Amino acid sequence: MNILKKLKSLILDNVFPISCLNCGREGEWLCYDCLNDIPINTDLKCPLCQENTRGAVCQKCSKKISLDGLLVATSYDQKIVQSAIQTLKYSLVPDLADCLGGLVNKFIILFDRHFQPAILNAYYSKILLTAVPLHKKRLLERGFNQAELLSLNISGQFEIPYQAGLIYRKRYTAPQAQLTKNERSANISSAFSFNNNFNVSGKNVIIIDDVATTLSTLNECAKVLKQAGCRQVWGLVIARGG
Repeated sequence: MNILKKLKSLILDNVFPISCLNCGREGEWLCYDCLNDIPINTDLKCPLCQENTRGAVCQKCSKKISLDGLLVATSYDQKIVQSAIQTLKYSLVPDLADCLGGLVNKFIILFDRHFQPAILNAYYSKILLTAVPLHKKRLLERGFNQAELLSLNISGQFEIPYQAGLIYRKRYTAPQAQLTKNERSANISSAFSFNNNFNVSGKNVIIIDDVATTLSTLNECAKVLKQAGCRQVWGLVIARGG
């Protein structure tokens, strides 16, 4: 099977050569130089009111949302970031998850130098990573869950346990990107359930996704995890906006 995959990759690389989405250099979807040019976010704020909180939801805003904080690696205003995320999801290029995962890893490494979000004050052994799940229908259409690929990359880099299947989508929903802010909230409401085969009582969970816009999806996931007994639930995304 590995030989067949390598052969398929070799054929595709020759027929449709890979080139950097930003500068066009052949051989990589995001070349080293362009990836390093993407600014890393070191100014984390309350995701609702933008108060300086190192990413935590401030006390004033905590009554409005189940999510306890949000970690954002970079800005969606960066055209190269937009292009990479859209190519990963909609052009079905899972290899880009490693490039974008490297960007998130670079962001996390900066924690020790500049700031330390509250969710990471505990030892990593007390934290679980999980991914925003796709519905089975969309997973079949796409062939992979980009949030899961990112989660596995981060888990392997920092030895933070990753748990697949903590939550699942119990109903199919329209793509959030096609909806208005109010429509997104209604669209995703009660779309997730907790998998009762797991025990998360007292755990801190970080939910991984590619982009956060209105926070509707992450908040619905956090709501389900809090009801299951999680102590804190934070989101971690490549970018905010979109």
